[in-house]
Amino acid sequence: MHTTNCAPACCDANADTPPLHLIFVPFLSRSHFGPVAAMAAEADACHRAGRTAATIVTTRHFAAMAPASVPVREAQFGFPGGHNDFSLLPGEVSAAAFFAAAEEALAPALGAAVRGLLREGGSTATVTVVSDAVLHWAPRVARECGVLHVTFHTIGAFAAAAMVVIHGHLHLREAMPDPFGVDEGFPLPVKLRGVQVNEEALVHLPLFRAAEAESFAVVFNSFAALEADFAEYYRSLDGSPKKVFLVGPARAAVSKLSNGIAADGVDRDPILQWLDGQPARSVLYACFGSTCGMGASQLTELAAGLRASGRPFLWVIPTTAVEVTEQEERASSHGMVVAGRWAPQADILAHRAVGGFLSHCGWNSILDAISAGVPLATWPLRAEQFLNEVFLVDVLHVGVRVREAAGNAAMEAVVPAEAVARAVGRLMGDDDAAARRARVDELGVAARTAVSDGGSSCGDWAELINQLKALQLTSSRDRRTDAVTRD
Repeated sequence: MHTTNCAPACCDANADTPPLHLIFVPFLSRSHFGPVAAMAAEADACHRAGRTAATIVTTRHFAAMAPASVPVREAQFGFPGGHNDFSLLPGEVSAAAFFAAAEEALAPALGAAVRGLLREGGSTATVTVVSDAVLHWAPRVARECGVLHVTFHTIGAFAAAAMVVIHGHLHLREAMPDPFGVDEGFPLPVKLRGVQVNEEALVHLPLFRAAEAESFAVVFNSFAALEADFAEYYRSLDGSPKKVFLVGPARAAVSKLSNGIAADGVDRDPILQWLDGQPARSVLYACFGSTCGMGASQLTELAAGLRASGRPFLWVIPTTAVEVTEQEERASSHGMVVAGRWAPQADILAHRAVGGFLSHCGWNSILDAISAGVPLATWPLRAEQFLNEVFLVDVLHVGVRVREAAGNAAMEAVVPAEAVARAVGRLMGDDDAAARRARVDELGVAARTAVSDGGSSCGDWAELINQLKALQLTSSRDRRTDAVTRD
């Protein structure tokens, strides 16, 4: 996914043809909604040039987070307990029930949106559905409406490819060595420990893959210099002629502001003001996504480890639990702690003072860090995050494992403060730190280049749109010919 910087270039080709209307359907989770909504904003940016237009189909809760420029078709969604966001779903609530409720709400809303646009556009209407890969029912709805479908992955190509290979070997798990090799023709051989194979991320994989087989194309929120070889491997897994496009990252090339007032005149966030007073590359940024996923005892050790590291830190905690508030009060003298509010992560990572990122290895966070040229201390908590850690540490060589500093502690074990401090020390000050920084700086330049005019992601986006328009223009001409013949 690319920034609006490349929208003009993407709008140039075939601008004299009717615009392609893309209907985006994100999953009901903040981490999934963001990248899909950003892609919708890019499509809408091309609307004035007659290239593409965009609509988002989602619930009222997420409609409030949609880009202001993109029209939203709201689906009526009511889940017991008032839960609106899958990422905030309590552990005792059924994930399967949430997925079913999301389908019940979004599927008919999507069908109505597609049919409405086809009626409005008449015989020349061109519409394509772009949906999150976990919405396995969306290709069926698109097919029933007679339009094309594109699968959008909110994870990286490495993790997606590795999950397919691992799933094919789960029946051999008891006999597999630990660690075991993920080769199967992989562009680079990697090894996984058994505890890193998270079956939560694999249980529905056959369902998702079967749905994806009905799509015209697959899109990853990534870029060629980062994952071209793994994207090609993923494409070749089933021998399908389906194309894979890399159109990311969503938020690259964040400006490094150097004064106290933002460019639009709005007061600068206090977080950025605090960073302004810190030396270059001295601060560790710690954040574990929209849900922290840690118990009170682990938070206590984490706070102690951050203090013991001797590095100034910025710790963002997405809750205001009593236990966390107490940690905030004790840790504040050693850094800045932000609890219970949104923080501008892309701007934080782009700040000259930030020299490392302690992360749960969510793909959005990884792209933010790489785009800003910041190395990572990896602490995966769930799903494909364990594979993302392998990618960062063993493939890209821009990360340091926290659990490795804890002596390869079991995933459920509390990581002690000393291990946190050791990992931070390795990330920001050991003999290999300079090499990691140089490598991630290279990748940051590549990310920014990918989404600039003429870059690989901008080119992939334009090529995808060209192919979709060509196919659907042919289809609309056939519809007009059929109508004339019937007359």
